[in-house]
Amino acid sequence: RDPLNLLDLYYNSVGRGASFLLNLPPDRRGRIHENDERSLRGFRALIDATFAEDLAQGANATASNVRGGARRFSPIHVLDGDRDTYWSTDDGVTTPELSLDLGRSVTFNVVSLREHLPLGQRIEDWALDAWRDGAWEEFGKGTAIGSRRLWRGEDVTTDRVRLRITKAPVCPALSEMALFLEPPEARDEARP
Repeated sequence: RDPLNLLDLYYNSVGRGASFLLNLPPDRRGRIHENDERSLRGFRALIDATFAEDLAQGANATASNVRGGARRFSPIHVLDGDRDTYWSTDDGVTTPELSLDLGRSVTFNVVSLREHLPLGQRIEDWALDAWRDGAWEEFGKGTAIGSRRLWRGEDVTTDRVRLRITKAPVCPALSEMALFLEPPEARDEARP
């Protein structure tokens, strides 16, 4: 497997809340084969380059509802890098919105979302919007978030991003919303 293939497997496993198990056996010498090592190092370089900088850091986070109006459940917790803190809503609010005002125009093509799993997986459907020409425009959507959901798509350039929870049986508890830019060598067009 080449580094781009490993990257695709990563997005389809870790990016959907599953484990990334390669089952990489040693060769007859008891070592990892040089070709496998080269692929793994290339894959690691792509992951490191992609997730080196969270472009949402420093953003202003607001939400349509905050549980009891309490600071403890503030939307700013999706940006603090702490998986033990989270944004949540009142019990009856199951389809809220969370917006990030980035304060500047940013280009990204990966969005990372994480739920606060000690409270269980709560979000069933969601959508992502970018602010363009004075209106929100949907650029991505998905089902479930769980331990981690990575949306990966075309480049999006905007100064505001919105997450809409479109289906949840109970109030959401979200611990992360982060934006990243994959380097050009990580895209399918980079394949030889």
